[in-house]
Amino acid sequence: MHRPGDSPVHRLPPHVKIVVAVVAVLCVVATPREAFWAFGAYLSAITAVWFAARIPPTWFASRALIELPFVVLALALPFTGHGRTTEFLGLTVSMDGALAGWNILAKGTLGVLVSLTLAATTAPQDLLLGLQRLRLPGVLVTIATLMLRYAEVVVAEAKRMRVARISRGDDPRFLWQLGATARGVGSLFIRSYERGERVHLAMVSRGWSGRMPDERDGPSATTAPVHRTAPALLVERLAFAYPDGHQALFGVDLRVEPGERVALLGPNGAGKTTLALHLNGVLGGGSGRIEVAGLPVTAGNLKEIRRRVGVVFQDPDDQLFLPTARQDVAFGPANFGVRGAELDDRVARALAAVGMADVADRSPLHLSGGQRRRVALATVLACDPEVLVLDEPSANLEPVARRELAEVLLSLDRTMLMVTHDLPYAWQLCPRSVLIDGGVVVADGPTREILADTALLARHRLELPFGFRLD
Repeated sequence: MHRPGDSPVHRLPPHVKIVVAVVAVLCVVATPREAFWAFGAYLSAITAVWFAARIPPTWFASRALIELPFVVLALALPFTGHGRTTEFLGLTVSMDGALAGWNILAKGTLGVLVSLTLAATTAPQDLLLGLQRLRLPGVLVTIATLMLRYAEVVVAEAKRMRVARISRGDDPRFLWQLGATARGVGSLFIRSYERGERVHLAMVSRGWSGRMPDERDGPSATTAPVHRTAPALLVERLAFAYPDGHQALFGVDLRVEPGERVALLGPNGAGKTTLALHLNGVLGGGSGRIEVAGLPVTAGNLKEIRRRVGVVFQDPDDQLFLPTARQDVAFGPANFGVRGAELDDRVARALAAVGMADVADRSPLHLSGGQRRRVALATVLACDPEVLVLDEPSANLEPVARRELAEVLLSLDRTMLMVTHDLPYAWQLCPRSVLIDGGVVVADGPTREILADTALLARHRLELPFGFRLD
């Protein structure tokens, strides 16, 4: 709905525009339906705003079709209402029904036009900032923020699905294609539910406790001590089954020392992501033991565990759910009690570390795939974790973005566990690799030795790209 511009209306502070829009709608609603002149004055004022904003009326006309059901109701009321009647073009018309229809049509249309004007001249993220400046309850701003970001992702997914249908001969203009469209809507609903679940997991992994952090909250409790002699990660006999009965892990043992960079390799369905989500308590309830720098991963330690272990999800859209990159990066450390100048400094340093300082105030939706992936990494770096867990960091990246991300990761002084199918990427970044298949560890050793064992890779549905040599 937003139409970018540089008019005086666009430059007004968002909270001022919100207040003006609300007052305008209240005035329209409170105006007696018989005051025809007032409705004309309102429409003239709205038109003047369009002129100042340099937006043609036709832009609003096409988008005002959203009120079509109310227009139909308003046009039907003169012929279905009761009370005094009159004859018009040979038809019996209810006077009270006509006034009621006019009331709905005039007030509904003006309300829609005011809303469209606000949306056209104010970016979505600015609307949310305006609501914050107006001291709207934080929980309402949070809900609106998540709904906005979630809607953007779902709409983008719907567009991709539509293009895919059209590329295979679908034409939604014809009635016999409505079945395919309906099935697409059902599929989108299921995908939306799955997306929401993944977004929730990403929020939990960065300390989400059910409400947005507030500046009035005090700093978090003192963190548990780190045992420097203990391994960065210790997993013993970890077994886990999903609620549907699928057994994903059958007793995994893993030890990662501080400062190590380890690749976690394996075919699809091997249990790699399931293991990764156990490391900061996003998944739990199975058997076995997990420790992070000597601290057990238990319910009472989850907040500290999630501060120590940062998980970067495979799809950056699961991790970026706020209106701007800056807000997304600030989300995690704010959940862990960081406030004020320290929070601003952490956000700035994290974005600078991944080379994304210049996109701080841009919406993640308007960034490229490589840029979103680097901002997703910044959201975790801002929490200052001791261990980075990366799920398929090179997936869907063009060669340049892939190289740039590798350079960023190599520059970080962090213990790192990288889940990946990208064997050359594993060799470039991780001196050690662990191969997991069928929910158990089947190999653990230097990355070069594992990648050179073609028979081992073949047994577990892995292979190096054509032409790649281990020189």
